[in-house]
Amino acid sequence: MAAKSWVMNFNLHTKISVITEDMLELEFNLDDSNMNQSKLHWYLAEHLLKNQNDIEVIASEEMISVRSKVIPMDIHKIEMTISSFEPSSIDQFDHRLEIPICYEESFANDLEEVSMQLNLSIEEVIAIHSSVIYEVKAIGFTPGFAYLGDIDKKIRVPRLSKPRLETPVGSVAIANDRTGIYCLGGPGGWPIIGATPMNLFNPDDSHSMRLIPGTKAAFKQISMEEFKTMEKK
Repeated sequence: MAAKSWVMNFNLHTKISVITEDMLELEFNLDDSNMNQSKLHWYLAEHLLKNQNDIEVIASEEMISVRSKVIPMDIHKIEMTISSFEPSSIDQFDHRLEIPICYEESFANDLEEVSMQLNLSIEEVIAIHSSVIYEVKAIGFTPGFAYLGDIDKKIRVPRLSKPRLETPVGSVAIANDRTGIYCLGGPGGWPIIGATPMNLFNPDDSHSMRLIPGTKAAFKQISMEEFKTMEKK
């Protein structure tokens, strides 16, 4: 099937682009809307999944990707599901979370290197990182990994030139204009500047995710002793 695109409306200007015979992408024009794009993508993806069992859905900051488990893909069914979504329900969402973070050297593998790159003291990097109220922009890379933005321009650094094969669970890292938490550990290419003892995602419990798009999050600096105490709870 050749790639094509067209526009439909369900209170928002929606572009549906067919990429392959089993995949399409959804893009939304929110220039004239006060709606939060990240929350829109998340909730619409949830709506699609709840109403169709023959698709897989991935919500990113820029778009929603839909892959059909059957070929040919039933585009009309996807259109109908989208048209039944009520965007006004998103406005009811107001979730805020304070995340404890320990910036001690044993957790912050790259903090010293980051401070050198930025020509800032470690204390200055910590103060800037913990002074911002972030918003979850997207979930991805690994299950539960939240992309939090936007980082202050003063502490923006690039990804590592060589990604790690294993990152400790709970590591807090930064890269470019985002900060994120490795809830499940695993490989990672972002400089690590601390860790949290808070359990933010349990892969065995689909309702355990504490950071979802639109969540406002703030980091609260804690000591090593406080970290160990919280970790035991």
